[in-house]
Amino acid sequence: MFRTFVISALLLAGLAQAAFASCDISETKCAVNGGKCNIQFKNKTGEGKGLSRGSGLKQMSLTQTIKVKALKENGHKAGNTLTIAAEASKTMNVDKKANKNFAKIRMASPNMETVKSVTMSCDDVKAVLNGNGTCKVFYGYSLYRENAFEYALGYNCDGGNVVGPK
Repeated sequence: MFRTFVISALLLAGLAQAAFASCDISETKCAVNGGKCNIQFKNKTGEGKGLSRGSGLKQMSLTQTIKVKALKENGHKAGNTLTIAAEASKTMNVDKKANKNFAKIRMASPNMETVKSVTMSCDDVKAVLNGNGTCKVFYGYSLYRENAFEYALGYNCDGGNVVGPK
C-alpha cells in the first residue's frame, strides 16, 4: 500500500513538473548580455515569394491580419496577444513572456478559418534571440493529399536561420 502511494506521488510530481515546463531563455545572447529579449514579428502575408525557403510551404500572397501569442505548455496564453495588420510589424517582449512561463509562440490568422496556425518551438525562439530577433510571417500552402491543399502561415527569421513549419 505504502509503495503504491510513493510510486503514485512520484508519477504525479513528474507530471506536474512537465505540465509547468517553460522556455528557459536565460542562456540566450540577449539575456546573458543584460539586454532586452525581444522578437520583432513582421506581417508579410501579402508577399508572394522569397520567404518560404526551407519551410514545408509554397509561399503565395493573401493579405491578412495575424495574431501572435506566447502560449504555456497547456495551451493557455502567457500574456497579451499581438495583433499585426498586413505589412506592419510589432515587437514581443519575450522577457515578460518568460516570467509567465511561456513554452512556445503561435501565429494565427483569426479571420481566415481555413488558414492553419503555425507554432514556433522553444528551440526556435532561442535561436531567434541568439540571432537578430526578427521574424517574417508569411502565407502559403502544402499538398497534404492527392489534389488537396492545406493553407497555413509560416515564419522565416533572419537570425538563427529559423523557418517553420518544417
